[in-house]
Amino acid sequence: MAKQVKMENVDRISGLHDSILIHILSFLYAKQVIRTSILSTRWRYLFALLPNLHFDFEGDLWRRGYTSYRHIDIYSYGCLVDKMLITHNMTNIDKLRLKCRAMIDPDRFHAWISAAPGKFTTRPAVLFTCRTLVTLKLCMEFDFVLDVPKGAHFPNLKTIYLEEVNFSNDDSVKSLLSGCTSLEDLVIEKFLMSNISNFNISHHLLKRLTLLYTYQSDYGWITIDAPNLVYLEYDDELVAGYSLQNLQSLVKADIDISNSLEVDGSTFFRGICNVRSLILSDTSLELLLSCEPLPVFANLVKLKIHCSNDLRPYYGQWEKGLETLLSSLPELEKLEFNQEALISLPEKVPSCLLSKLKSIKISGFTDERDCIGKAKYFLKNGRALEKLTIRTSLRYSEERKSKISKVLSASPRESKHLCIFIF
Repeated sequence: MAKQVKMENVDRISGLHDSILIHILSFLYAKQVIRTSILSTRWRYLFALLPNLHFDFEGDLWRRGYTSYRHIDIYSYGCLVDKMLITHNMTNIDKLRLKCRAMIDPDRFHAWISAAPGKFTTRPAVLFTCRTLVTLKLCMEFDFVLDVPKGAHFPNLKTIYLEEVNFSNDDSVKSLLSGCTSLEDLVIEKFLMSNISNFNISHHLLKRLTLLYTYQSDYGWITIDAPNLVYLEYDDELVAGYSLQNLQSLVKADIDISNSLEVDGSTFFRGICNVRSLILSDTSLELLLSCEPLPVFANLVKLKIHCSNDLRPYYGQWEKGLETLLSSLPELEKLEFNQEALISLPEKVPSCLLSKLKSIKISGFTDERDCIGKAKYFLKNGRALEKLTIRTSLRYSEERKSKISKVLSASPRESKHLCIFIF
């Protein structure tokens, strides 16, 4: 019988390579990490090699069963951060996250930020001389007013995410953006425009811009001047006025505008008419169709109209639908829409259907005669059509889908290379 080896008191974890142990520690909060330093001499200084540090004051209180702040808790939190940053090898830091809603001494907070050469997520903003930031996320509350001084400079900052931000004035916005000479990605969510008359987003290197759920004033104005912008997402109501300039590089736009037709969207849509890929909500489509004259999207290759089943009765109020827009899309190759967005069949076959359109996906499809007629229209006139995808309601049985398939398969078609898929 082989001799049995006793394995008691063998510390296999401490024998692992530093990189593996650091990876394990990266899943812990900073306070938990620092406690591992007492395990043995092997663990004493490992925490100083961590590339990401996460200090979560509220989370630590919650884990200990507290629901309110105490002075001793705030003091302990500050001491923990001090200790970690003083003993840490800061050249290894990629990301520093400080999450604390309690009041921290500004000088102390500034010292923490100044020590960080990489990315971080934080709340208040004494950050305007930090030249090493790559990513900045400010999550505030509307009673906190952000006043960015002239001369603020972030030469390496590429990504900004602002949530519930209230700028002090127009100049504060200008100071922030002009100081970010390498900015590529800007996300603004729940932005308050009460102090802003013209929210001016002008940047020569900006590539991606996202505007979500702003709290606007009745007289607010938005200017976008970004010659290198390739992606724009706008999910909100329209403001009083727009100036969209130099968007010739725009490749993709995702637009969800919830205003009523009392608002004129002509300036907005003319500003993005060079786009190649466009996603529109049903309300955005209706607003676009109300523009006079209707903008021509000369470069548009891909169009998706996303529609909510909850708004199905809403379509019955439309005087015109997708059929009107198709005449303004001469280069369209891929189309995706809910069948109810097509109010009627075009009187004149759109040029894109005769020569360009290769793929069509129709959702909300039914076996009603009117709906079948829409699909037959595309089959009859789609000379370049290669793929027609039909997505029916979830309640449709395989038998009903099969009947739709037989009807469409037997219908006249212009394209010789067309495949029909029904789901």
